[in-house]
Amino acid sequence: MKPKFRLILIGVLFLILGLLEHCMGPFWWDCNPPYLLCAVVVCAMFSGEKAAALFGLVSGLFADAMASGIFGLRAVMFLFFGYMIAFLTEKILSRNVISCALTGILSVGFSELAEWGIFCLNTPVDFATAAQYVFLPRVVMSLPVVLFLYYVFTLLYRERDVYPVRR
Repeated sequence: MKPKFRLILIGVLFLILGLLEHCMGPFWWDCNPPYLLCAVVVCAMFSGEKAAALFGLVSGLFADAMASGIFGLRAVMFLFFGYMIAFLTEKILSRNVISCALTGILSVGFSELAEWGIFCLNTPVDFATAAQYVFLPRVVMSLPVVLFLYYVFTLLYRERDVYPVRR
């Protein structure tokens, strides 16, 4: 697959996931999984550090524009997660389903904790109720999304396309 066509497909995928996350109604327990963050995590596993950071920044700005809250918070978090996961994938982690699922769940968990921590500074919230109805369902619902996106990205980034065989 040509790199330009792959980039267009990834852009369309990010747009669809962003619209699905912010424009569609909640699925279970009055919340949606964070589709864009899951896509940034999986994209970071398959692309380099600069590309992952760029995808993280753009999708974070899109998520900030569509949602309420502090503008730029998701952009900074997505940029950080994209860069760090791409860096760790190149240096330490292997590119497989288990590492993708673990980094996806950890990224969503840390992102939700950061957002709830900042939200709780302004508004008194019972953390146990918030964890039961928002935090844990979003983390649990992110696992099938990450696994599905891992499958999609393995189709987009085949090993022979990314790492050509030298003869």
